[in-house]
Amino acid sequence: MNKTEMLKLFVLIERVYPGFRIKNDIVHYYFGKCEELEYERALSCIKGHIRKYPYPPSISSIAAECLRQETSLALRSITWQEEYMPASELS
Repeated sequence: MNKTEMLKLFVLIERVYPGFRIKNDIVHYYFGKCEELEYERALSCIKGHIRKYPYPPSISSIAAECLRQETSLALRSITWQEEYMPASELS
């Protein structure tokens, strides 16, 4: 994710949760932590949080949820490959 995308996420959070304020130093700090996240996945995680909770999400909870989704997707992909690949190709 680039800085512009991350800033879009912060703006979304700020609009939904009026008590949340974006500060320049926070953007710089969290960009180093979030640049490996995919924007669309992070946006999906934030939207899910918004539907469930009346308080703003922490960046660590968003990152953890994104990682959980990526791991789950990777495991499903491996399972699919094992189920449908011929046994001769598994060796």
